Amino acid sequence: MLVALLSIGAQAQEKGDFAIGLHTGITSNKFEIEGLHIKETTTQFGLGAFGQYNLSKHWRTELEGIYHFKKNSVSDFQVGLNFHYLFNIGEVVRIYPLLGYALCFVHQDEIKDGNVTVEADNDVDGGIQLGAGLQVNITDNWFATGEYRWQPGIFGDGNVFMLGVGYRF
Repeated sequence: MLVALLSIGAQAQEKGDFAIGLHTGITSNKFEIEGLHIKETTTQFGLGAFGQYNLSKHWRTELEGIYHFKKNSVSDFQVGLNFHYLFNIGEVVRIYPLLGYALCFVHQDEIKDGNVTVEADNDVDGGIQLGAGLQVNITDNWFATGEYRWQPGIFGDGNVFMLGVGYRF
């Protein structure tokens, strides 16, 4: 049993390891547009996928995509590139700070309300994301994650909470 636990820890830290996975969660954005006096908070459900590559024993990079389902005629797709620094807590648990950049593509459907029509619109915004995560190794190859990210300035200030599962090659 001890040998199995030690091999889990060693497997998760090898340079060159590649992992893929799925994650889901919610994003809460606080929009503030000064000129129009708009202050609004919206929460959307998201589903995404990620790929990770270990650059060294402690550093890894992650490329991800998250689709936020339509709410109030607005949906978006985010693409992010993140860097994690892994701290080992025991043999199967890791915590990591996260630093990255996200690009968000937003689509708003056309809205008709009586005599008022708001045309369909697309917009793009990007910025940094800062956060922290927890990874728990389930087996040699399978792991679960939980993450929080703060996205200052991406269509307002965003807070992202994600849970995921991944498979390491």
